Amino acid sequence: MFQGFESLQAATGPRQLGTGVTLLVHHPQPRPPRDRCLRVMTYNILLGGERRALLQHYFDRLETSGRMPDVIALQEASQPTAMELARDFGFHVAYQGRDIHGPVVNGKAILSRYPLEEAAHFTYDFPADARSAAVARQGFVGELDEDRGALFALIDVRGRPVALYNVHHTLGDSGVNAGQLWQLQALVHAREGVPSIALGDFNANINVKQHYSLLPSPLRKHEPTETIRDYESRYGDVHPSVGDWGVGNIGDVRVRRALHALEHELHDPLRRARELRVCMPDGSYMKPDEARELLVAGKYPKDSAQWMRLQDVADMSTLNSLPDGNGVVPATGKRFDTFFASAELEPLLLEVDHSTDASDHLPSVADFALRDTRH
Repeated sequence: MFQGFESLQAATGPRQLGTGVTLLVHHPQPRPPRDRCLRVMTYNILLGGERRALLQHYFDRLETSGRMPDVIALQEASQPTAMELARDFGFHVAYQGRDIHGPVVNGKAILSRYPLEEAAHFTYDFPADARSAAVARQGFVGELDEDRGALFALIDVRGRPVALYNVHHTLGDSGVNAGQLWQLQALVHAREGVPSIALGDFNANINVKQHYSLLPSPLRKHEPTETIRDYESRYGDVHPSVGDWGVGNIGDVRVRRALHALEHELHDPLRRARELRVCMPDGSYMKPDEARELLVAGKYPKDSAQWMRLQDVADMSTLNSLPDGNGVVPATGKRFDTFFASAELEPLLLEVDHSTDASDHLPSVADFALRDTRH
């Protein structure tokens, strides 16, 4: 634990991720949180904050516009980037990362303007034989060499404890991803009774809840993309510049079952929030229902650039793809970055922010009201 940032030793290693030790740093002059609700963001900032100037500009805009969240969970964060953002914008911070040989950055951080009471990293169990089998299935090591887990922090929200679990789950193997979801559920269950939020990059399309629907296909066009058949009919077997082939991990029933089990502990705010919206590149807002109405009306041809942008809004996609060979940015239809929250936390707003290109992921924001269930 550190009081201030001056005594914190600089991270070593090629990616400046640290040694695996969880760091907890208290800001000497934290900026005040908002009064009426708890605003939380999750953001995968791409390889340690690779687009640093764009990231800094985005945080500057959040602060000057009064949109800065009270709590921010970062994935793919290097230690210097996490500490500099926390220091410059008045956050306490918990950080965990470990340098390994390989291309992927596994650093995670929780920045909070509320007091940080404790922090720890819970590394998921991944036996050597299971890791070897996953490498054999994938054909290369990649991210499977990392120690994935949940960065835990307990914050004090106006005298009430709230537990946070920041995760960055495995993309390349759906069996491993499902196992991580089960272990996350066990962590949450161990603190039953404490209002909790699990958030981060789940590397599975949280929108898709089931394989198919009994509703006839002509009627499904009015509905969100929440089945595998919906996804395949709207997007096909896409391979975006980020994410995975086609419908991806969520096509594996093991992942969907694990997500359903997690939702018995914590709820997906997509179906419970009072307001859903997407912040557009120009700073305006559009609701998913508005985008869906335009799509159903057939105003734009399928797979046109306009259709793709509307489809991203309709499904609140959080992957920010690069242009394809024709210069068109594909629609991914994938909501990898999201929140699951316990019943004591009422979701008021769920937002995806398309106004920044600082990463290959888009920031997701949620406002929660903390219910008083003590009486």
